[in-house]
Amino acid sequence: MIKIPKIVQRPENPTVYKAAKSLGLSDLQAKLVANRTEDTTDLEKIVFPKLKHIQHPRALKNSEAAARLIAQAIQEDGVIVLATDYDTDGVTSAWVAKTALVNYFGVPESRVVHIIGERKSGYGITDEVVERILDIPKPIALVISADQGSSDELRIARLKASGVKVCVTDHHQMPLDGPPKSATITVNPQQPGCEYDKTVAGCYVIFIVMSQVRQALIDAGHLAADSVTLKALALNVALGTVADSVSLKSPNNRAIVQSGLQFINQFQSPAWQAMRLLNDNQGQPYDAEFLGFQVATRINAASRVSDVTTAFHFLTAPTAQQAQVYLDQLDSDNINRRAQQEGMLQQAKQIADSLYHPEKYTMTVRMQGNAGIQGIIASRIGEQYGLPTVAMTDLEDGFIAGSGRGIVPSIDLRGAFQWMSEQHADLFASMGGHAGAAGCMIPVENFEVFTELFEQAIKNQLGDEAPTPVIETDGPLQGWQLTPALIDELKTLEPYGREWPKPLFSGRFKISEIKAVGQAKTHLSFKLLTDDNQRITAIYFNAKESDLDLDPFSKGDLIECVYQPSLNTYYGRTSLQLRLVTAQHV
Repeated sequence: MIKIPKIVQRPENPTVYKAAKSLGLSDLQAKLVANRTEDTTDLEKIVFPKLKHIQHPRALKNSEAAARLIAQAIQEDGVIVLATDYDTDGVTSAWVAKTALVNYFGVPESRVVHIIGERKSGYGITDEVVERILDIPKPIALVISADQGSSDELRIARLKASGVKVCVTDHHQMPLDGPPKSATITVNPQQPGCEYDKTVAGCYVIFIVMSQVRQALIDAGHLAADSVTLKALALNVALGTVADSVSLKSPNNRAIVQSGLQFINQFQSPAWQAMRLLNDNQGQPYDAEFLGFQVATRINAASRVSDVTTAFHFLTAPTAQQAQVYLDQLDSDNINRRAQQEGMLQQAKQIADSLYHPEKYTMTVRMQGNAGIQGIIASRIGEQYGLPTVAMTDLEDGFIAGSGRGIVPSIDLRGAFQWMSEQHADLFASMGGHAGAAGCMIPVENFEVFTELFEQAIKNQLGDEAPTPVIETDGPLQGWQLTPALIDELKTLEPYGREWPKPLFSGRFKISEIKAVGQAKTHLSFKLLTDDNQRITAIYFNAKESDLDLDPFSKGDLIECVYQPSLNTYYGRTSLQLRLVTAQHV
């Protein structure tokens, strides 16, 4: 039994509504803004994001000192090593750092070595990464970590003992004992005493640091005062930011994503030229949703099922033709990932169904299969049950790897893991992440105690009422508003993402036509009538589990549904189509 989602309307803040109207927004736009924030501070920066509005780099603690350290390494002869995470945020962080060093600062490409950890070896600067760094035959001027490093003191200490300096740049939450003591410098907005936005991604942090390096090189006379700024690097900082599901209510994140999308949609980069050949988004400009669901999924597929370096080679390819070769491999990897995912998801659903009861606070699902796919499984199962979820897979060395998703907005998953580690000192072999998503590795014998402690940790955060799936909407629209012009009105408030969700509306409609569509006949296509008898098309994906199931609705039924407006182009004619999220009889 699965709890029926609770459909609620987002509360509208009247003070924010009034302030939004004063910025020239329409009634609907002002309502959407007032549904998404309770604070008028920085409202103009949120509604009209611009790169010039981002927080000053000097507010990012240690960024100037890190910039001087990197600038010194640039002016030396040794190798500069980039040690980055394997996900999209890590890959784009590596792209930012290498592009800045080689294309903007004149470092010979032979002096830059990129080392990316294997997903199967675990997150962070692992022992395997350390061995690869120490095996480099040339003298090392500096190791720069990006999107990792804050929790890797033991491995960084090994590097320091070998005479290797490490500059950590990261955005993940800090361990209780603070920044890694063996690092020469640590730049992370989460560290004590830093006043910078805590929601930025790892690629954003390295972008800010490299912007400071530019200034340090100018101050040292190594670059001309009028050298090109790094703002064009927003191109792929946008991709990494969206992929890492950080807050898109943050003025900094909104500005970098908006600016990056502008660069992306010029299609000057070989990688993005190749992407347009693969998927032109039906002629529409790429938006944040496209980055998350069409691009990041392919980049992440490389580390999940194949060669982790393919994605980096794709982003750094010098020509569209070469980028296309790597993109073809990423696309193939993604198809493979989807096939593996389907089998693991069926496993997970059966396990979750056997574990679930109405008073349950969490879901811990242990499966067999590819550890690289468990984060996706955690999201799917968590969303189905409305519970914080950790999906785990057995490794071959007596350990279990896990990926968790907070699902419930108020949950701090990394905080939950920290509390669990305090109750059982040897629970984790490793763990890291942030409030909404975290990963871990545990000895196989600790699985039962992990499950029990995870349940208690989330109960501590939520109190006496177990979580329930919730669908938040922006309320109803009138029939006259359901035209293609609505899409343009909604686009004004892009980019949409975490904490600035894409608008969802609710409404009652009468079914005038219905039919099962799609290869498996599990989707439902509707013609709906509004209260004022306007005829609207709608699609309800995966409305049925199987083509053998009876259609849950019939012609003439009155339904209450939650929907997302979209455009549908058919034989050159564009009309509004509703994508139903849920529907039920009135």
